[in-house]
Amino acid sequence: MKTAEKIRIVADLIAIDSANNHEEQIADYLLKLFAIYGIKASKITQFPGRCNLVAEIGDGQAPKIGLSGHFDTVSPGDETQWTTSPYSAVIDADTLRGLGASDMKAGVAQLVITMIELKQAGLPRHGTIRFLGTISEELTEEGARLLADQGYADDLDVLLFAEPTGVAIDQLPAYFDSGAARIDHNTLDALLAAAETTQAREQHFIFQSHKGWMTYTVTAHGKAAHSSMPGLGINAVDCLITYYQAEKALYANLMETSAELGATIYAPDIFHGGTQVNSIPAIAYEQVKVRTIPELPNSELINRLSHLIDELNQQPDMNLELTVEQSEVPVANSTPLTFAPFLQHHAHTTLAEPLDLPTISVSLGTDASEFRRRNSTAEMLVVGPGNTSAHQVDEFVSISAYLNMIELLIASLTDYFSVNQKD
Repeated sequence: MKTAEKIRIVADLIAIDSANNHEEQIADYLLKLFAIYGIKASKITQFPGRCNLVAEIGDGQAPKIGLSGHFDTVSPGDETQWTTSPYSAVIDADTLRGLGASDMKAGVAQLVITMIELKQAGLPRHGTIRFLGTISEELTEEGARLLADQGYADDLDVLLFAEPTGVAIDQLPAYFDSGAARIDHNTLDALLAAAETTQAREQHFIFQSHKGWMTYTVTAHGKAAHSSMPGLGINAVDCLITYYQAEKALYANLMETSAELGATIYAPDIFHGGTQVNSIPAIAYEQVKVRTIPELPNSELINRLSHLIDELNQQPDMNLELTVEQSEVPVANSTPLTFAPFLQHHAHTTLAEPLDLPTISVSLGTDASEFRRRNSTAEMLVVGPGNTSAHQVDEFVSISAYLNMIELLIASLTDYFSVNQKD
């Protein structure tokens, strides 16, 4: 496939508005693209206008590698803040801008084109590559949940996610100082030293593990009353404040940490109480998002929160309720990495960055959490052409990084199947 066509595919995907919806249009586009090159793909409808997509090449036998990407994007926010329309791909030198350029329409295109080019080369001769395109990764991971529950990842030996893993060279110190990622100290020292003389624009990483996450709501139920007679009511805000202080103490005293991922991250995001002036509030609630680690599983954290609420509800006028909206498990690899070395080997010539795809652990979440539920042994890695401009106005991807990532994945898969060929 010619370079112009590879770039056009990303531009076409950006032109499709799939902000938290309408992923069927992406699925239809890719279904036709796969068909042109003789690759059979199937849409898996989940909701009206929202479809996942599965495609496969190879002989159906092991080894089996999955390539996963999500079709949705976040909302563009205030579109007047964008330099141009978020749904119009704009090329400026080596930069391609547009909503989803980084997260992760360039990544999806990379995976699709890799499969097409391998298919044209008659590869893999022995083994299987399966594309898993999902809906709603940004909000609920429901697409990955459905594909996982239907068994599409159960037999995979390796599963790659082309989420953005690039960081601008001048942002590397701030990136690691922010707590967004953890890296071996010696590797970080080597990276920063090499970055001083590099001509590369970005450094890409392999995310070898990431935290899970959980969102929950704690609701305090009080009793409404006229504000001139507050003693006749029970102020739900007072109850929520009492709980909040106890909740903060619970998280501050957690002892569990992860050598790879660090500590649990507690982020109370929304507080709401009352509906109008002149009335004692009968309802108040907080909404929290927590980034979790294997050493303190989501289920155990829920147990501790439930126990805290049970204790507080023994006090007079306290009526607290916990609702867990979503719970996604942490993702780590329990055995030595087998595919990552192929990526790192070929990164030396295809990416030419300060270091060859160093492995790090991150706090963000991906669809890998859902697939990990059903497949505890697959090597799950996150590596893709995007960068930290994801979820920002004027989001962009480096065109050279995108094109180089295609070559990287083709070379790595070719070598992997050659080495792991089973007669």
